[in-house]
Amino acid sequence: MRCARSLHPRLLSGFVQGLAVIAMTFLLASAASAQATNAQQPFSPDDLKKYSGVLTELGQFFQKIHTSVQYPAPRKQSRLLPLLPESTVLYAGFPNYGEASHQALAVFHQELKENAKLRAWWEQGDMAKEGPKLEDALEKIYEVSQYLGDEIVVGAAPSTGKEGPKFVILAEVRKPGLKDLLPKILKDFAEKSTPAIRVLDVAELAGAKDAPSPDQPVILVRPDLIVLGENLATLRRFNARLEQNAQGFASTEFGRRLAQGYDAAQPLLPDSMCRRF
Repeated sequence: MRCARSLHPRLLSGFVQGLAVIAMTFLLASAASAQATNAQQPFSPDDLKKYSGVLTELGQFFQKIHTSVQYPAPRKQSRLLPLLPESTVLYAGFPNYGEASHQALAVFHQELKENAKLRAWWEQGDMAKEGPKLEDALEKIYEVSQYLGDEIVVGAAPSTGKEGPKFVILAEVRKPGLKDLLPKILKDFAEKSTPAIRVLDVAELAGAKDAPSPDQPVILVRPDLIVLGENLATLRRFNARLEQNAQGFASTEFGRRLAQGYDAAQPLLPDSMCRRF
């Protein structure tokens, strides 16, 4: 990861649901959380004794992931960085972990076959219900990741109103078909309490009407890029810049410092290079 800061909760939620490729650690952490949340009462001494070896087995599994999974290579440049507006005040760049998480899930499946303690934990109680759901979610996100480029970038620029900075999340599109796939994937991830994420192409964006909720996230799928914006207005402004081929951010002091971080192949940029204000 090139840089990380706290993000707008609604936008980050949409990003995770729709585009982010979740690492294998999310699978196991979420599973353990779900198991604890769904429990009617704290673990009894018998439960603790029954699964006392699971943490040890998980630790050994993570060691196998470290040696067996091929992680994305360091990125020495970014084709997405110049596309952000000159007013960008926050930047974060993430590698596409889709293939790595898919490999990790395969290692986990093999471990379940060979490890009786881990298999007992995964196939009994709450995990018997939650585990398959989490695996299915990872498979769907991996499917989306195959349409994306090597990097996912988050950028934020100040709003013209009283609101906070407006975020966009973008990635290159690797192959056609993403526009048709995303609504199906998002439907599976949709929560009843939050507005549905709209998925538009360039022609649909031009004629789209404002949603009842001003905070409804919108995804634009172009032939070359996919962009998630906080709302329709943010996405239209960003797309207008893309149409004008504006790439001024790379020439700003902030943009140049970020680009230097790519040149140095640093795993994490200093905080001052992540956020300008």
